[in-house]
Amino acid sequence: MWPLAIFLMLVVAFYWVAFYISVIAWLNAVGHLIKGNFTRAAAWFAVGCGMLFWWFDENVSFEQWWQMSILFVVLGALATFARFYNRHRRAAQVVTPFEPAPFEPTLNINIKFDVSPHADRRAVHDDLAAIASALRGAIGTAQGQRRISGPTIIDQ
Repeated sequence: MWPLAIFLMLVVAFYWVAFYISVIAWLNAVGHLIKGNFTRAAAWFAVGCGMLFWWFDENVSFEQWWQMSILFVVLGALATFARFYNRHRRAAQVVTPFEPAPFEPTLNINIKFDVSPHADRRAVHDDLAAIASALRGAIGTAQGQRRISGPTIIDQ
């Protein structure tokens, strides 16, 4: 008796999962179509059609379904390309063609170090501090990196 019950439960579970996949495929197809994801919508549409063919026991071979699926996915990809092309074309029309390039100031730093043994260490330190200050101003940060309080992995 138990083997028969287990077999029937597996059959019911198989059909339940197949029904679930069909419903989810169609809901995903509609959802992606509404969002404008035409390629994904076409792929889910192809899966949903395949599940409907399986449910209604249509005489559609796998090759016929596969060719139809490829056709729909290619059409979805073309629709996605058309959407992005139109978006790019509209954005290009908004920008004037001969707009001057924005001016960005450049920072030229001439660094010379005196590495002789008679070099004044304070002067070198002051020069490095001035360079660091100029770089901080060029980057736009007023403070250096902040250290995380407490022990870190490196400290251990």
